[in-house]
Amino acid sequence: MKIEILFSKLCNLYGDSGNIEYLKLSVPDAEFIMTEITDPVPYFAGNDVDMLYMGSMSEAAQKRVTEYLMPYRDRLEALTDKGVVILATGNAFEVFLSEIQNLTSGEHFRALGLFPLTAQIDLFKRYNGKVMGRIDGITVVGFKSQFSMVYGDASDCFLFKADRGTGLNTSTALEGVRRNNLMGANLLGPVLVLNPLFTEYIMGLLGIDKPRCAFREQAMAAYEQRLSEFEDKAVPFDRQ
Repeated sequence: MKIEILFSKLCNLYGDSGNIEYLKLSVPDAEFIMTEITDPVPYFAGNDVDMLYMGSMSEAAQKRVTEYLMPYRDRLEALTDKGVVILATGNAFEVFLSEIQNLTSGEHFRALGLFPLTAQIDLFKRYNGKVMGRIDGITVVGFKSQFSMVYGDASDCFLFKADRGTGLNTSTALEGVRRNNLMGANLLGPVLVLNPLFTEYIMGLLGIDKPRCAFREQAMAAYEQRLSEFEDKAVPFDRQ
């Protein structure tokens, strides 16, 4: 099994690198390929992979990442249609949208176009909050801290519906994007550590029989405590 990590030195905000370390512990037999933005060609361009992962990045880095990946846009679409697992956390999924508009700088640029949605960045308005929803019956919890909101019709391509918290923007409960096994949502930090059942879900998509994530007992205990807090109606979810 081959798992390619994209741009770990550039896309590692908010502790997202913890997802990489947890994957390594949970899937120890996998070969991890580290592709950096300075590498001439990504590994997936000419080789089969089972999974791609990309974490949060600065708004300034999004254009650089998009320009790097654009020559391989059709390859990424082919891998998506083939069922390869692609996980993008934080604002990384925005590079797969149709366009990214920076309202602060006035710069707009075309993204990879795998989803008919547009990201709008306002560096004078940060949204902070929590979100909880279900992906194929698995409750996922996460944290948000973002300058961008995503707009467009996501009714056919969202990852989950927020039971609490906001979705792609403050006017919708639809959060993230999904196309086959390409999944992305603006959830920060070590999402896989925070959500052991979702980690095992990913492992199942990778073909692992009876998946069991690393440090499962401890991870589940922390997850269940966090879940009880998120389900508490007295706990506020939005803080702008």
